[in-house]
Amino acid sequence: MKIQTFNPSFFLIYLGLTLCLSACKITLVPSYDAQLKEQIESTSKEIDRFYLNMMDMTSNTEGGRSYDQFREGYIDIEVELLSLLNKNRVRPLNTHSTRICEITLQIWRKYKQEHKEDDAIPDGLIKLNMLAMNDLMYAMLIAEKGKAIADNPPN
Repeated sequence: MKIQTFNPSFFLIYLGLTLCLSACKITLVPSYDAQLKEQIESTSKEIDRFYLNMMDMTSNTEGGRSYDQFREGYIDIEVELLSLLNKNRVRPLNTHSTRICEITLQIWRKYKQEHKEDDAIPDGLIKLNMLAMNDLMYAMLIAEKGKAIADNPPN
C-alpha cells in the first residue's frame, strides 16, 4: 500500500480557485435605474390625479362622468404604462418587473373598457380602481428598490 504525501502545488491551486470563485459576484437582477424609478413615481402621481379629479370635480349624474370626458386621461396614462413596460422589457434579467408592468397595463385597460361600456363610474369604483393601481405602482417601486439594494447591499 502506497501512502500519499502532501502535495503543496495541488493545495495552492485549490486555494487559488477557491479565492477566485469567492470573489465572483453573480447578479440575477438588472441594475437599479433611477430614471425608471422617477417615471414610476411620476406615472403613479398621474394616476392619482386622474382619479381624484374624476371623483372631486365631477358627479355621476347627468353624464358628468361619461367616458368621453376622461378619454384623454386614460390614453395619457396608458402611454406612460406602455413606456414603463417597454423599458422593462429591454432590460436583461428583468422578468419580474416586466410582469408587474404587463399586469398593470392589463388592469388599466380593463378599467378603461369598463368605464367606456358603462359610460359612468361611481365614487366607490373610483376608490377601488385607484387603490388597485396604487398597489401595482407600489409593487413596481419595490421591485426597483430591490435592484438598488442588490447593487449596493447594506453592510
